[in-house]
Amino acid sequence: MKKDVKSLKSYKLIESISKVMDKYYIDPLLGLVPTIGDAVSSILTLPYLYFSVFKLHSIPLTLALLCNMLIDFAMGLIPFWIGDILDFFNHSYVKNYALITGYVEGDEEMIRKVNRRAWWMVLFIAILCLLIWLLIKFAVWAWQWIWS
Repeated sequence: MKKDVKSLKSYKLIESISKVMDKYYIDPLLGLVPTIGDAVSSILTLPYLYFSVFKLHSIPLTLALLCNMLIDFAMGLIPFWIGDILDFFNHSYVKNYALITGYVEGDEEMIRKVNRRAWWMVLFIAILCLLIWLLIKFAVWAWQWIWS
């Protein structure tokens, strides 16, 4: 499976996205562009979900990837460039690529860890969605306060 999966275009795409977004710090730089930067960054996480769901068929892995993505998105919503500064230290693309690589290479410890945490990820994702909603409300309020 390892050799077959690593030759797929979608695998090569997530490998490239990981390098560009985190290793060259494009993700935090995009976050400096209000609204558009975080949207572009979020769109670039979709190939990871696609690969996990349609190529690897792993719900627990998909939950782990989604959790990392939501944490990255939530940090990007923190206003006054605090979220962008945090984004320099949170390498969600590299983390997600490492999870996928571990799964593809059959890293038993990583697979067990992801499978064991699957139900906690569901709860954590729900909490993150609530937090993101609150951060969006706060960001809108802060933006209106600044410009009024």
